[in-house]
Amino acid sequence: MNERAPVDKQGLLHFLRDWYGDPTSPSAKAKSSRSAPKELIEWHEISTQWDGRITSHNYAIPLPELEVHDGKVPFWVENQGTWLWAFDPDDQDHLVYEQEPSGDPAPWAPTSESLPEFLIHATVMEAILGAPARKIATGVDAEWLLTRENVSPLPSPPWNWPARESRILLGEDWLALVHPSDEPELGYDITLAAITPENLLWAETTPGIEWRSYADSQDYTTDEPLPW
Repeated sequence: MNERAPVDKQGLLHFLRDWYGDPTSPSAKAKSSRSAPKELIEWHEISTQWDGRITSHNYAIPLPELEVHDGKVPFWVENQGTWLWAFDPDDQDHLVYEQEPSGDPAPWAPTSESLPEFLIHATVMEAILGAPARKIATGVDAEWLLTRENVSPLPSPPWNWPARESRILLGEDWLALVHPSDEPELGYDITLAAITPENLLWAETTPGIEWRSYADSQDYTTDEPLPW
């Protein structure tokens, strides 16, 4: 898988076929929008072809519902509305901004990603969060993951969600979300994800790590009200 780490539209399509199989509705079309950036429209076209399966936790705001909010256009929402991502409608490069809107919302803060880069990153993140097989460990050393054969980081900057310095690793047939624990001196929290539990059996032999194992995809609603 890591030899085909997605960095563009074609790479994303390859990743999705590897992870989810062929499109379930290859001729489906997303609702059109004249005001949305081309890259966002293309992503919605791709999501529609997989019948929305490529998002299971956070979700993309439907194109007809996009609107300016505090100078930015939110387009991606954490499933409980606790985190937002947006683009500047006046910025031709479509850099992505983020905001934690709960309580007294902070100003929009720039990320280090453009819209196309973000959409790839977010799609791989969703593959982890909604994977049929997952293993989670907290407060552990994460360096050993990088020593495994055919492992490489997703070529994207770290995220501030779900925690600061959140990074993604790609293995041969698995993915990993890694970020510092709430108490950084304890180490890192790791979520391993795969299509089948068999693809994660190797982790059980890692000395000193106790895994919590989960099976079947998580069922999150995408009908949460927008947080403004």
